[in-house]
Amino acid sequence: MALRLLHTADLHLGMKFAGRYPPEVRERLVQARFETLGGLVETANAAGADLFLIAGDLFHDQNVALRDIRAAAQALDRFLGRAVLVLPGNHDFLQEGKCPLWDRFQEYAGDRVVLLSEPRPYPLADYDLPVVIYPGPCTAKHSSENAIGWIRQRAKDLEGWHIGVAHGSLEGTSPDFQGNYYPMTRKELERTGLDLWLLGHTHLRVPDLDQGRDSRILIPATPEPDGFDCRHPGHAWLIELQADGSLFYRSLVTGRHRFSVQEAEVSSEDDLNLLRARFQRFNPECDLVKLFLRGYLPGELYDRRGTLLEELRRQVLYLEPDFTALYRRIGAEDIDREFTEGSFPHRLLTRLAQAAGDPRALQMAYELIQEVRA
Repeated sequence: MALRLLHTADLHLGMKFAGRYPPEVRERLVQARFETLGGLVETANAAGADLFLIAGDLFHDQNVALRDIRAAAQALDRFLGRAVLVLPGNHDFLQEGKCPLWDRFQEYAGDRVVLLSEPRPYPLADYDLPVVIYPGPCTAKHSSENAIGWIRQRAKDLEGWHIGVAHGSLEGTSPDFQGNYYPMTRKELERTGLDLWLLGHTHLRVPDLDQGRDSRILIPATPEPDGFDCRHPGHAWLIELQADGSLFYRSLVTGRHRFSVQEAEVSSEDDLNLLRARFQRFNPECDLVKLFLRGYLPGELYDRRGTLLEELRRQVLYLEPDFTALYRRIGAEDIDREFTEGSFPHRLLTRLAQAAGDPRALQMAYELIQEVRA
């Protein structure tokens, strides 16, 4: 029997995005993560997926609002396939004893939603699926030991696909300099003898391919970009498993928003027009841009940088500008035009202009003198 599943991770529902963005943008980013989950379910349904799998960090932390837990459970309940599997990650880890987050989630979740809360094999025969799941649930935010050490070998008395599901860093792929994010190695995963490993935690896809057949260790990436260090559009894997042991995986584009870092060097009106044209390609509904502008602009253009900034802001959802490397181009003609020859400002600025070693000092001196004159 062929099997089709959708593999996602790191939705981080309930992330607040506090401190950086204005309230209206922050609310858009918060809501987008729930919309992305709903879109993933719709995509899985349209593809006829049998299994919907979340490899950790469905939620951003333990203090998710009750309405958000309910919304997540309701979205997953709209999956039309055989079962939904949810693994606790290091952000939404299982607490000892009572765990309010997951206790509430299970109250709202339907019968086809399986919380992978125990380190043991989960045969899915009850869901008419030839699959055995080997999960590594996280029980703390940090751990120097991964959660898959209990897997010594596959259960030989159970037929079908044997699939490992874990959340943590992968050696050579995930940044984990202190080794406290449930670190795993490829050799360790391969030694288990399982047919396939579906991981979460790393917000980049592995392998970084649009499709393939060869890798038996897959990481989908976060499905909804969450900051300027996330340059991809959001991904998930759609995986087809064949009865002969072969597989095919395809990376889906899933995100609502796009984060990008733009750089431009400008010295003329033509350069500014090229920048304007670049921004016309953005979408004010979904693009968030960090802009580094550098160069030397003539006085008139430099003084209009505030107008330029407002023009660019209208082209995107959010703009974070950095003009610290943008200078006024101040020449002898500017100094002669604005200051009396022989005056202290004229002599100071002329000396700085002739030195030509520190344009920032020349600009600061010019602006300070202008402020004093005002």
